[in-house]
Formats: sequence, C-alpha cells, structure tokens
Amino acid sequence: MSDASDSEAVAGTGASVHLEDGPRPLPGKPIPRLALAREVAGLAWPAIARGLLMTFVFLVDRIMLGRYDSEALASMQVSGPLLWSVFMVFTAFAAGTIAVVGRCVGAGDSERAQRAIRGVLLFAVALGVVAAIAGFASRGLVAQALAGMAEENAVIRAHAGTYLGITFPFAPLFFFGMLGFTIMQASGDTRTPLFIAAFCHSINVLCNWLFIFGNLGMPELGIGGAAVGTASAFALEGLIAFVVLRRRRHMARLVIKRPDRKDAKALRDVLRISGPAFVERVLFHIGFLCFAAIIGRLGETAMAANQALIAIESIGFITSAGFAVAAGALVSQRLGLRDPDRAAACGWMATAMAVFVLLMVAVLFVLAPQHLIRLFSTEEEIVVLGAMCLLIAALAQPFMATTDVLAGSLRGAGDTKNPMIVAVIGPVFVRILASWVLAFPLGLGLIGVWLGSTLDWMVRAVWLWIVFQRGRWRSIEV
Repeated sequence: MSDASDSEAVAGTGASVHLEDGPRPLPGKPIPRLALAREVAGLAWPAIARGLLMTFVFLVDRIMLGRYDSEALASMQVSGPLLWSVFMVFTAFAAGTIAVVGRCVGAGDSERAQRAIRGVLLFAVALGVVAAIAGFASRGLVAQALAGMAEENAVIRAHAGTYLGITFPFAPLFFFGMLGFTIMQASGDTRTPLFIAAFCHSINVLCNWLFIFGNLGMPELGIGGAAVGTASAFALEGLIAFVVLRRRRHMARLVIKRPDRKDAKALRDVLRISGPAFVERVLFHIGFLCFAAIIGRLGETAMAANQALIAIESIGFITSAGFAVAAGALVSQRLGLRDPDRAAACGWMATAMAVFVLLMVAVLFVLAPQHLIRLFSTEEEIVVLGAMCLLIAALAQPFMATTDVLAGSLRGAGDTKNPMIVAVIGPVFVRILASWVLAFPLGLGLIGVWLGSTLDWMVRAVWLWIVFQRGRWRSIEV
C-alpha cells in the first residue's frame, strides 16, 4: 500500500494504527517490544475505556435497582442474560467484519471495504427487525423458562417481561450501532466509539435516575425505568453511528448506493468468515442461558448475589474484551500488509498486557470482596455468599484475559473455527456439567457454579494458547 493510501486509512479516525509513522518493519526484522506495546495500547485503551464506561453504567443500573427493590434486581438475572445473549450472538458477525474490513484497510482496498460495510449494515438492520419481533413475542415464555414457574418468582417473571418488552423493539438500532462501532475499530479508530458511548450511556444513567425512582416529577417506573434508559442508549448509539459513518473521512465509511452483485459478494465474504463465529456464539449462549437457569433454581438470594457478582466481574471481562478488540484489528491489518510475524507479535503482546491488567483486578477482588458486594446489597446473606464467590472469580481473571484476547486475535486473522470448537467444549460442556454437579449433587450452590465457570476459563485458555502458538491462522485468506 502506498504512503498516500496509508494516510487515507488513518485520516479522521482520532486514533492511529501507526501505518503512517515512518517505514514499516520488514517481515523477519526484529520487532521492538516497546513500540509494539504502544501500538497495542493506543488501540486498546479507548476500547477498554468504552468497556469500563459500559461496566460503570451496568453497575449503576444494578445499584439503583438494588436500592429500589431486591426483586427488581433479581429479575435482571432473567432479562439481563437473555438480552445479553441475543445481542452477543449477533456480534458474531463482527468477526467477519473485522477480518474483511481490517484486511482492506491494511491493503488500501477502499472499494471492497465500502461494499462490505454497506452489506453488513443492511444485514444488521434486517436481522435486528427479526430479533425485535421474536424477542418481544416470546418474552413471557422466556421469563418462565429462566425463572421457573414457582409462585414465589411471579413478581420476578413480571419484572423481566416488562424490561424485555421495552428493550427488544430497539434491536435494529442496537445492531446497527454495534456493527458501526466494529467497522470503526477495524479501521483503527477506537476513540470515536468511546465518545459516542460516553454520551449515550450518560443519557442511560439520567433516564434511570429519572424513571426508576420518579425524580423531578417523572413517573416512577421501577424496572421499566431501567429499561427506558437502556433503550434510549440503544437508539442513540445506532443513530449517531449512522451519522459518523456517513460523514467520516476514511476509506472505511458508509457510501450509500444501490446494492449490486459485488456488494453481495463482499457480504458473503463477511458471512462466510462469521459463520463459525455465529455457531460459536449460539452454542456459547445456549450454554450461558442454561447456566443462568441453574442459578435461577438456587433461589432469590443466589440470584441477587450473582447479579452483583456479574456486575463486579464485568470490570475484568470488559477490560480483556478491549484488548481483544485491539488484537483483532491489528492482526487483520498486519495480515493485510502481508506481515504475519508482526501480526503474531501483536496477538501475544495484547495477551500479555491483558493478563497483567486482570491480575490487578484479581487483587482487588481478593482484598475487598465484601465491600464490593455491599455496593449492591446490604443483606448480610447476599454479602457473605457473594464475597466467597468473588474470591473464586479472582482465580479466573488471567485465564479470562488469555481466552478473550487469543480468540480475538484468531478472529481477526479469519480463523473463526477454532474459537467455535472451544466454545463447544468449554461453556457448553465443561461449564454446565461442572456447575450442575458442584451446585446440586455436591451441594455447593452458587459457589459450585462459580467453580464450574472458572474451570471453563482454564480449559479454553490452554486450548487457544496451543492453537495460536501453532500458527496455522497465518495462511488464511479472506
């Protein structure tokens, strides 16, 4: 790619992948570790900041609901995992988007990039409509399946149905925004999604404060108020992403034209790569919903404690996801430049940095478990149970970092099959089986569930380490 193309590739992104900063390292030449760490950090920190912002809003949601009503908080054990699972299954298509758009940016192929962008965004809206209709129509049945039919859970089921009924109709805008952010990240711009998220989630928090408690004369909606905040953020993210992609000065932008066969071909390339990732996400989240159903049968105390635990652990999860974003973008771009050695170095550096940061998170979990749980509940039974589980979560943090970043690196290279296989072995079999046995036959309850989850992270981390080390992903063509 020419110097002019390099400049176009990064113009207007607000973040640089350093393709324009002097001569590129030649394949086979030593790669300076400090320069590589700066490159990874330059892309990772805005993605991490955006993730931590989302985590903060998630925490505020749960804290507000916990202060409002314990049953409202417990209901998020039903609606939260379902909404998250449906939307995260959709993000499987981000794998193909990063692989194709990132390679195009690295190679300077603006036409193919724009065709892929048109195709995936139209696909996002269409799939969002399907998800909105299906999710809204089945919200009651799903609440029954996840919370059980026990009479004491009737209020929890009702709260979950209310939340899902308000948020699901906004799926098309959420899907558009999610892939819009992925396109920006694949092109080396992780700052713009951060700024958009900061604004949208500020609106989310404001709506929560207004409508959960009925402040400033607004109606007191309780769980419905939390749903209004979430839906507002979804809508704004999609609309702002559309405006940014239309107006940005970058080869990876949305150019509106009538779709043709070449657009369809670009979309097929994205979907072909995303296919195994889609199967992976479906299997993972079927397993995750079964995992949630196990917790739902442990009672209200375990459900409320688990919501607090998920909110706290998301600090580590979102941080590792930020490094995975950086790794996927850099690996795909370096392969577009025909530099697999630097692509591999980017993947390993991102993994090492993520493990270091999540070890610091683990230290926090160990030093102040009860203080963290008390942010969500003052009920002593919930605090004691949650604190014991948080110590187990501390053990999982470095394995979580390794799993997320190496999987992101492989997806950026176009290898979506190996993460799919790991998702079958780990979450579907190891996590569910171990959690069930430990929670019920062995009588460990929620502690057993978190032990099973940690075992799953360990298995996946070792497996993906071996796959990435073997290096067969280096020769994949997209």
